[in-house]
Amino acid sequence: MNKLKVGIVGCGAVAQKRHIPGFLKLGKKVTLCAVCDKNENLAKEVANKNHIPKVYSELSEVLAEEQLDIIDICTPPQVHAPLAVQALQSSCHVLMEKPMALKTSDCDQMISASHQSGRKLCIVHNMLFYPVFLKARRLVAKGAIGDFLGMRIFLSNPRDEMIMRKDYWIHKLPGGLIGETGAHVVYLSLAFLNSVKNVDVYAKNFLEHPWAPFDEFRIELEGEKAMSSIALSYASNRQVVYVDLYGTEGVLHLDIQNMLLVRHGGKESMKSMDLARYSLSSALQMIGGVAANALTVVSRRVKLGHDIVIDRFVNSILNDCQPPVTGEEGRETIRVMGMIVERLREKYGAMQNRLTL
Repeated sequence: MNKLKVGIVGCGAVAQKRHIPGFLKLGKKVTLCAVCDKNENLAKEVANKNHIPKVYSELSEVLAEEQLDIIDICTPPQVHAPLAVQALQSSCHVLMEKPMALKTSDCDQMISASHQSGRKLCIVHNMLFYPVFLKARRLVAKGAIGDFLGMRIFLSNPRDEMIMRKDYWIHKLPGGLIGETGAHVVYLSLAFLNSVKNVDVYAKNFLEHPWAPFDEFRIELEGEKAMSSIALSYASNRQVVYVDLYGTEGVLHLDIQNMLLVRHGGKESMKSMDLARYSLSSALQMIGGVAANALTVVSRRVKLGHDIVIDRFVNSILNDCQPPVTGEEGRETIRVMGMIVERLREKYGAMQNRLTL
């Protein structure tokens, strides 16, 4: 089998910590041939560290010099569309970081170029592929909590990673910080809501940084048959991702950060014996999850969401099947993100002037 040849565009943190290691784990299937970044010194540093032979500062140079199968785009979303279209028109399959773009018209350009070229387009919605989330989707599909009614999501990013970085490019996105990490909670919601018809948003600026109009968000997404309530926090100093899925016959609690899932059954009485059984069941599930995670780490079988997406994307090319996240799915996330930003503008437009699409 001939290895697929890969080029990375954008050599920032997500490329270094997630994408490059993900491809390196697939050494029997792919070869990392080139990296590209406008900061050529950074590109050289990344290439040397990972033993990647070629370095470029422009995608056009990569496409002219290298015969690549995959272009992996790890740049800010403002430039995703022109880079992806250029790569697709050069007969490369394209993988890209989320969010897919800042507006649906850019998504449409990429999807059209993918269809016209016959090349695959995939968006890295990595949290969908954490084992605990995959398990939860299977349980809900099997009716483990009865008819699905809705969900709650809490995502907290440490303030030192984002909000405290005054010149961070994320602050210039539509909606500010929510324009980048907000995509996570939207695509997690869409995994169960399927479609969103209405949104509402509440926002606060507790840290009062002038470069970041908001650091706390509460978002309500209304689907046709279910709802998602979301809390996004950038003011605390802790990384947390919790998801609660509730149905007519039970609840699933997911600690995605620690890859733990606890299933709560139907009606519980307040009698002491029933409460004891309930507590014991929850504790045993958590202990079992921790033990399984420890075994996975010890056996070195740890696969993060990025690893799974990259592996499945490569397999979709080798086997000519649908990629793990399609361009159309990426576009739906951007459509809902646009609704959120528009609602922010309606409610808080006088407080900030960066909410422009």
